[in-house]
Amino acid sequence: MEARSNEHEMASQRIGEVVESASHRFVAQCYRLYQSPPLGAFVRTLIPASSHPSPSGRGDGGEVIYAVVYSVSTQALDPGRPVIARGEDEDSEEDVYRSNPQLARLLSTRFEALIVGHGDGSAYTQHLPALPPRIHAFVYPCTPEEVKQFTGRNLDFLYLLMTSPPAGRGIADEVVAACLRQASAQVEDSRSFLVWAGKALAVHLAGDLPRLNSILRRLSP
Repeated sequence: MEARSNEHEMASQRIGEVVESASHRFVAQCYRLYQSPPLGAFVRTLIPASSHPSPSGRGDGGEVIYAVVYSVSTQALDPGRPVIARGEDEDSEEDVYRSNPQLARLLSTRFEALIVGHGDGSAYTQHLPALPPRIHAFVYPCTPEEVKQFTGRNLDFLYLLMTSPPAGRGIADEVVAACLRQASAQVEDSRSFLVWAGKALAVHLAGDLPRLNSILRRLSP
């Protein structure tokens, strides 16, 4: 009974499933409309060791993939049925959804995440895994403790964030700053963490002082 209870608890924490996968990134569709993790949030999924994925998403003999959210979008689930305006005669946005309950089935919220590391659930490596996650792999938000452990020893993953996003350097800098702000909230001394992060950024951006200063200005909560 306890094992079944734990599986149910973990299932309730799932936020979506992988619907597109590549070596450096994946796209996940959220189970609930507008219920995506925020920009810069850490999420995780799993490459199972066997053909039977773990219900916990924490390893259990498989490889945990860690990623950072860098884009969130809501769009028509069917590209052939574009979204149209429906609120001309409504008093509020909430009224639009109440008058059109089918919208929850016609729209889809998705987020794109950059892969920044992998491990077995206890040890972490901050570089790309050999294989990307599978389609339909469950995606979970990382716990505060997982974020603290992943960022506690080194910040090598920042290089991946600054160089990988296809959306361009400006978006990458916003993601880096958002990620570090959220990570700093999980440690006891957030100021010291941000100072350490600033030094790590200075190493990566030694030849680009304007970009470094731009990111550092964004680190304030």
